[in-house]
Amino acid sequence: MFSELAVAYLFFGGAGAGSCVVLGILECANIGRYGASTGSWLAGKRRPRPVLRLRKRLRVPHELLSRGWTLCLVLLVTGSLCLVADAGRPERVISLWLSPRFTVMTVGAWALLASSVLAAFFSFVSNGAGARLPLFVVLAAAIAAVIAGVATAIYTGVLLTLLPSVIAFGTWLVPALFCLSSLSCGVAVAFGTASFVDSRVPFNAALRCLSRVDRAIIVAEMVALALFVASLLTDARTEAGGRALLAGDEAIMFWVVLVLAGLVAPFILEIRYLSGDRRTKGLWIAFCVLLGGAALRVCVTGLAAFDISQSPELAMQMAFAAAGG
Repeated sequence: MFSELAVAYLFFGGAGAGSCVVLGILECANIGRYGASTGSWLAGKRRPRPVLRLRKRLRVPHELLSRGWTLCLVLLVTGSLCLVADAGRPERVISLWLSPRFTVMTVGAWALLASSVLAAFFSFVSNGAGARLPLFVVLAAAIAAVIAGVATAIYTGVLLTLLPSVIAFGTWLVPALFCLSSLSCGVAVAFGTASFVDSRVPFNAALRCLSRVDRAIIVAEMVALALFVASLLTDARTEAGGRALLAGDEAIMFWVVLVLAGLVAPFILEIRYLSGDRRTKGLWIAFCVLLGGAALRVCVTGLAAFDISQSPELAMQMAFAAAGG
């Protein structure tokens, strides 16, 4: 039911959206990196101690954000191109931005466009143009990036719930799973980028904070995934899909790639991230999380093949079983 391009859009769009959220938060905490020439809009304002403490913990080098935004833009553009290619005609996607109707799809299309534009903005200002911008403009753009990224991440999951023909997608757990996975992928992009940053400015505190946040996200994703599979098994119409994930055709993708490599492995690696070779661990964490994010989307979209609404054979079997009972 879903083409490879559609699954690729869900992955690249979600990973790019999560990166937009994480980098937007880091931009807010590192707003001073644009220098004093940007103005003193916040210079004379007294900030609460928790805010100052959080800003200090999330301080990262300029190179991390600069390279991170470039990678975020590449992910979002790749996802958009996959969406356009899957639609077959570019005007179908463009019509969503021009449509006067307020629908979930138009909101998602605008959120994706806004995330891409803001990622391009920060990629540009990170290369020297930011020194000529007022501080409040950069701060407003960073906050907008967080909002647009969250909206895009949620939309990649809501897009599946808009397909009423697939019963397995008709639950709030699908958008929740996709949103959590996107945020974790965003942290993974930060870890991967940090592995290529050489800086004299210590930023271990920020990486430690990100690892704690990502571990919390992974735990929440595990819980949501368990609830989602349980909901599949408790409904006769989706039971075949749940069994396929646990012990059927999708079991290897589910248990080995998604659960073990995509969730358990990065959780363990992040516990002792700062000990040993931080660069190598950061790359492994990024690889495992992104691999798990792709596997999640493959597993969820693959449920359509086992859904009773999409399989006449399953419908006939249930009908015969009901008649025999």
